[in-house]
Amino acid sequence: MGMIISPTRELSAQIYHVAQPFISTLPDVKSMLLVGGVEVKADVKKIEEEGANLLIGTPGRLYDIMERMDVLDFRNLVILVLDEADRLLDMGFQKQISYIISRLPKLRRTGLFSATQTEAVEELSKAGLRNPVRIEVRAESKSHHASASSQQLASSKTPLGLHLEYLECESDKKPSQLVDLLIKNKSKKIIMYVQHGNFSEDG
Repeated sequence: MGMIISPTRELSAQIYHVAQPFISTLPDVKSMLLVGGVEVKADVKKIEEEGANLLIGTPGRLYDIMERMDVLDFRNLVILVLDEADRLLDMGFQKQISYIISRLPKLRRTGLFSATQTEAVEELSKAGLRNPVRIEVRAESKSHHASASSQQLASSKTPLGLHLEYLECESDKKPSQLVDLLIKNKSKKIIMYVQHGNFSEDG
């Protein structure tokens, strides 16, 4: 049995859907998405009828199910993943996380992923992990330049091999600029952030 906990329903849903092609090749694995927006009783009924041994969800919903209904046996849980642990704590889920961990077997594999290493994350790792192995992405200090304004941005720490840049353009030129950017970098992996969702609707 396994459990993946992330801070928001959107991220949990993304993890769930990305995992499905892999899970479909494993006949013994039955996954279930557990997030708010659905009645707890509906989730419990689905678990009782269909079963589940890989739970992907938010701490609030997992906490509700574990506290109110004894429908799952966690004694066989072998892996726990805490995704974006810093956000889990920033959003006030310390109580839920602590309760969930207290219900799980001590002999398990736990993966804790965090963009920042705060004191709260450090305390969580001490409480939830046994003999942890810490892996950090090496970073180098880079000074970035804005191509549009020619102004130097503040020096920041960036993982080796990661290139950051931004582009300003008129709203009606966004689709063509996006196509041009993708063509020029089609052999690379790209993550793009836009100011709001209207761009995807317009383009």
